[in-house]
Amino acid sequence: MLSITQQLDLIAENQNLLAVDDDPAILSYFREVFAPFAHGSHEQISELMDLMGGQGESHPGVLPEVAQEAFSLTTASGGMEAVELAREALERQQPYTVAFVDMRMPPGINGLETAQRLRELDPRIFIVIVTAYSDHEIEEIQGRLKRDVLFLNKPMSVDEILQTARTLNRGWQEREKNKVMSMQMVENEKMVALGNMAIRIAHEINQPLAYINGILQLQKMEIDDQGKLDLEKIQEEIELGLEQTVRIKDIIDSLRVFAHPGRSKDRFSDLATAVKNAHCLCQGQLVRQHIKLSLSLQPDLPPVAMGPSQLQQILTNLFNNAIDALEEKRASATQSWKPLIAVTTRQEGDRVELVFEDNGPGVPDAILSRVFEPFVTTKEPGKGTGLGLSEIHGLLVEYGGSIDYQPVSEEIGARFLIHIPIYREST
Repeated sequence: MLSITQQLDLIAENQNLLAVDDDPAILSYFREVFAPFAHGSHEQISELMDLMGGQGESHPGVLPEVAQEAFSLTTASGGMEAVELAREALERQQPYTVAFVDMRMPPGINGLETAQRLRELDPRIFIVIVTAYSDHEIEEIQGRLKRDVLFLNKPMSVDEILQTARTLNRGWQEREKNKVMSMQMVENEKMVALGNMAIRIAHEINQPLAYINGILQLQKMEIDDQGKLDLEKIQEEIELGLEQTVRIKDIIDSLRVFAHPGRSKDRFSDLATAVKNAHCLCQGQLVRQHIKLSLSLQPDLPPVAMGPSQLQQILTNLFNNAIDALEEKRASATQSWKPLIAVTTRQEGDRVELVFEDNGPGVPDAILSRVFEPFVTTKEPGKGTGLGLSEIHGLLVEYGGSIDYQPVSEEIGARFLIHIPIYREST
């Protein structure tokens, strides 16, 4: 696993470009444009630009800039070759940031099909469509590639190619750096939440430990006094002590699953077990704040297509958000108000639905449309970063699930509808 610094260094160093064209002269043109200064000459660029129809003489200062950029260019004479090169680059963890793709490349797949396959292989890549004539309208190309696509018309000048490569490559770098930093912020928040949770459950572990310690102390005193031992009483105390050890084990197991996401290789989970584990971690808070928990879990639900740690992470975040919201509402609520969290599960076709509700203040209308965006929070400064719901949304989307928020009545202030695909073992 690379450190954050190593990931950022790899991103900053990545200036890998791909050019795809069935014309050897054009590929030579690309190679000379992006070659280091020592490997080319103004005369070669001028000759190639004359071939392309451009004006090379007016750009005497271009090549030193190219050398400074240190782009690494790979060329392909066909679409399938380009796709295979992109696959190999990904395996080396040196993906292409920008691909210049010619539209007409007979025989084999054309430029649009090549661009689509490159995008399917690596959604991050920027596509530059290069063409003099196209069999497809720009609107169709935009519609099929969706995003991150630009157009250059032949003949291309050196400045056009360089500026396009420079701008898109830097855009790719900035976007990937932001992703890494956002993921780090999510991980930091999770570790803070884990630390806070550890403090909260310390009391829950200390209680059964104190009980067990008291039993053992009493039994030791009886033995030391050489008095008559009440075996029936000892048996009862031992059974109660064993119950407390089970309680401690449940807390530690739940905390371990939460603390180590990604280490489990399981691709499916039991939803009822995940709810139980999340409840176990938050039980102390629920008891101390007198929050009633209502569980309505459909029995014999099929397993869901999500790892246990990821599923428990989602549920624990939901519990923590609800507990914070109920604590906030308590300050202004009437005496008759009783805090409540309700969890319901049921199967709906090829998905399992989980409904998570609380009767807190709900989400304000002002941020309703952005509730799953990063850094959006209803908490006071210093109490939340706004990454909890964003992280939940991201995990669910990654596993083919979804989450929706429903504003409801004052009695039930927030309702989240979560859908997770049922796990189907591949045959």
